[in-house]
Amino acid sequence: MKSFFRTVLAVVVGILLVQLFSLFLIFSMIGVMGALESVEDIKAHTVLTVDLTKTITDKEVNDPLANLNFRSLKLPEQNTLYAALRAIEYAKSDDKIEGILIRADGLQMSISTAQEIRDAIADFRSSGKFVYAYGSGYGQFPYYVASVADSVFIHPMGEMMWFGLASQNFYLKDALAKWGIEPQIIRHGKYKSAVEPFMENEMSMANHEQTMTYLTSMWNYTTNAVATARQISVEELNMFAEGRVAFLPKQALEAELVDGIYYADQMDSMLLAKTGRKADEKLRTVSLHDYSQYVQQQQSLDLSAEKIALVYAMGEINDGDEDDSAIGGDAYAEIFSQLRKDSTIKAVVLRVNSPGGSAFASEVMWRELTRLREKKPLIVSMGTYAASGGYYISAPADYIVASPLTLTGSIGVFGMYMTYGKLLREKLSVYPRVVKTHSHSDIGSVMRPLDAFERELMQQSVENTYSIFLSRVAEGRKKTSEAVDSIGQGRVWSGLDAQRLGLVDELGGLDRAIAVAAERANIADNYRLAVYPKQELSFFNGMVNSFLTSKAQLAKQIFGISDPEQEFVENIERLLKKRGIRAEMPYMIEIR
Repeated sequence: MKSFFRTVLAVVVGILLVQLFSLFLIFSMIGVMGALESVEDIKAHTVLTVDLTKTITDKEVNDPLANLNFRSLKLPEQNTLYAALRAIEYAKSDDKIEGILIRADGLQMSISTAQEIRDAIADFRSSGKFVYAYGSGYGQFPYYVASVADSVFIHPMGEMMWFGLASQNFYLKDALAKWGIEPQIIRHGKYKSAVEPFMENEMSMANHEQTMTYLTSMWNYTTNAVATARQISVEELNMFAEGRVAFLPKQALEAELVDGIYYADQMDSMLLAKTGRKADEKLRTVSLHDYSQYVQQQQSLDLSAEKIALVYAMGEINDGDEDDSAIGGDAYAEIFSQLRKDSTIKAVVLRVNSPGGSAFASEVMWRELTRLREKKPLIVSMGTYAASGGYYISAPADYIVASPLTLTGSIGVFGMYMTYGKLLREKLSVYPRVVKTHSHSDIGSVMRPLDAFERELMQQSVENTYSIFLSRVAEGRKKTSEAVDSIGQGRVWSGLDAQRLGLVDELGGLDRAIAVAAERANIADNYRLAVYPKQELSFFNGMVNSFLTSKAQLAKQIFGISDPEQEFVENIERLLKKRGIRAEMPYMIEIR
């Protein structure tokens, strides 16, 4: 009888799981189809809202359901940077758009992306249309974007923060030793601090120096931009960061950081008047996401136009194939090879947003990019990161465009892996035993640390890889290896400093890089973009893949795991998996 009830229970549970999965697919399909609906026509007297809490990324993910909200069963808006920039530009001459409202309650995009959006809004202002900013409160990066507006407004219960930049890291030497985990690390470059947290409990002077340098560069750039926009001196803004930090609305108004204190309904009334609408009418707004889709519908594709390939290289560089969060060396090398052979592609823009990774994969891509550059213009656009391996694959370009707030450089190499023999012996009472024909037959084993001979072999490999890395950069930037070494050694630079050092040709965004590519291909007046990698994941496979890969997100929401906790754990897991020779920047650089 007990066996019978167990069988019945198993069947019932199975049916419930199938029904749950079916409901998930149904709701997912509804959500995706809803997202694909055409946008309604824009009416006159409309305000374009640029909500900084909406994510803007370089490219759409292949898997449309990867970020499905399990509570609401809603898909997040997928705003791409290029589409957003095109929409803001289109709004300049769109008679139906009266102006822009920046909603600045937070920032859900990278600093460099925010910089490009800010620049686009600044250009929009040249049309003579208004730009207002409104926030329930302002963090300093949302305020940096908002400061470009004609007027900045805040909610009566809000608060404005202005406190400078900071970068934090976690040092794990003692924690690893406590658990019997022994890092095996070889590096070249005194600033190559990606492995420093495994070797020390304190930040080195070299790492402190480089961090302070790029933080100061970024802070000075953003502060000067705010000072110019708000007509406040840089000295006063630095005094605010040192002595005030937080401003209540009236204090922000007195300091001339904002222009008014309004409730949301009062802000709507102001916008109604500004757009020529009556007080009892409803304010007409359109989100940047919806307007981007509308603009795409208005702009017909000219199939006779010449093509520029826009290749998105996002994430860590790995050996093998690519996915939404990584750059596969082999897969991207094949893309570059195809573009070289494709006579319909007149130029290539490589958008790099990567902290680096596998040195071997970087070299594989470097080779194909060099061959590509021999056939057609190759322009690099640097996003948030284009460091170490990310710079390695940028070096072959004819021309490099970077954001002032890009983190780049980090020209250095390290080799690393973890050994767990001590953990097994002393903590778990497990005793590995090995039989080998030669002294070093088990070299690279996770059961024991390297001996002096093996460490020297690994050092030779690291030095050889660094030498090759230097030569690649020297060739691409038309410098000597010695000159590159003097600004290399694993040191991270801001885009602003990288231009001064000759690692970058021009400060600007993705738009500028595409314009340079069009100019160099002599097609500036008529071109269209072909985006790579191609999205090849089928709709059904995308839904199934989402269901199978979203368990971590579902568990996080059920058990209340916070984003910072999740991010910390994921970073530690990623670091513990690293093996071999890496061209990678310092990990977990979080600037706030």
